[in-house]
Amino acid sequence: MNIGTRIPALAAGVLFTLLAGSGSLAGQTTDGVQSPNDLSDDLAALVARARVANPAIRAAGEAVAAARARARAAGTLPDPMLGIGIVNALVSDPLSSEDFMTMRMVQVGQRMPFPGKLDLEREIATWELAATEAERERVELEVVAAVERAYYELLFLDRSREIVGHNRELLTDFVSVTEARYGVGTGGQQDVLKALVEESRLGDELLALRQRTASSQAELNALLDRSSGAAVGDPVLPERIPRAAVPEPGTEVRFTSAALGSTTGDGPIPDLAILQRRAEKENPTLRTHAARIQAQRAAADLAAKAALPDLDVSVGYGQRGSREDMMTAVVSIPIPLFKGRKQDALAAAERAELASLEAGHHAMINDIHARIAELHASLLRTRDQLALLREGILPQARASLESATAGYPVASVDFLTLLDNQATLFRYELDYWRLLTGFGQDLAELEQFVGGEVVR
Repeated sequence: MNIGTRIPALAAGVLFTLLAGSGSLAGQTTDGVQSPNDLSDDLAALVARARVANPAIRAAGEAVAAARARARAAGTLPDPMLGIGIVNALVSDPLSSEDFMTMRMVQVGQRMPFPGKLDLEREIATWELAATEAERERVELEVVAAVERAYYELLFLDRSREIVGHNRELLTDFVSVTEARYGVGTGGQQDVLKALVEESRLGDELLALRQRTASSQAELNALLDRSSGAAVGDPVLPERIPRAAVPEPGTEVRFTSAALGSTTGDGPIPDLAILQRRAEKENPTLRTHAARIQAQRAAADLAAKAALPDLDVSVGYGQRGSREDMMTAVVSIPIPLFKGRKQDALAAAERAELASLEAGHHAMINDIHARIAELHASLLRTRDQLALLREGILPQARASLESATAGYPVASVDFLTLLDNQATLFRYELDYWRLLTGFGQDLAELEQFVGGEVVR
């Protein structure tokens, strides 16, 4: 076979490689899911490990145990006081019991808080326990969302390496074609050099992706309380992500705007108002804050009772040797002489703290509503972009590259056009996976704010 017949044959081989590789990638972008058997640690397993091993979650669990212990102790009467001593002893002979006024005394005392104070102490501790339990849920949701975001970032980097590697293989084939054309005088040396430069650039991009992968693996392993270099395994996209993000093939897509993208009639993402109402009930940050407001309300009520007297009751028995023994009974109450400067001021401080928490709670609800609205809009926009990429842009980019690959060997397309078409497809394939994994990251954060799973 002479060189004139080898060039079209080689170009046909490049075209076959391109179509086979694009078809494989298209298969991934259609459903986005690989076999779970390819992974030793899938996302569900990593999340389960994080719930058990993450230090922040363990610390929050210990805080709950501490609050539960304090709640058991709250509202209990103060410990009684036992006193043993000598009363009216002689200075000259303290141990003598001959004097009729000297007694060996045993005394027991108990403080009795004013009615209602112990109940309020129990109420404060109960609400503090509820706040700590909700805080633990907040920490757990935050860690789970962080694990999911790190996992989706690893998934994107993994798919990026596949796409870059595939495109580098195509460039290697393009180099062979350009060298063959240059050898027979039908191509320029600049085409060969340009292909080599592009091939080297993709090699450098692969190195950068490997470094980013190592950094993301270290971040994920830190959340799992593992060493930074622990193997994570090949990431697999959970089935619910492409199911929620990309309409099934054959699903009717209504374009909301020819420029902005498309949307399906009945998407899997709940309405914004539903998500915001659910967050008001289930968001653990809001529940933590609401419980602390209740605890502060009880603390304000307790401070209002501070000037009400607690009773100190004590009884004593005095032994006087050969004389008749004696007994003592005493009831003591504090006199609130400084009520205006002390108890009233402290009560005003507790009321002001309560008002501050209530105002802060309203601001917190507004912030969470705004963040949920932002994530909700991002998810809907991503679905539009993914549908537009899958239904229009990617097929067109593949067809354009196919045409350019077929036309280059016969000189109907110049090499720069061929490279531009390949770079365009390369960019859109990366965009598809960036959007798909970004959808998963936004969904993870939305579920963190809402307080639970949004789509299954």
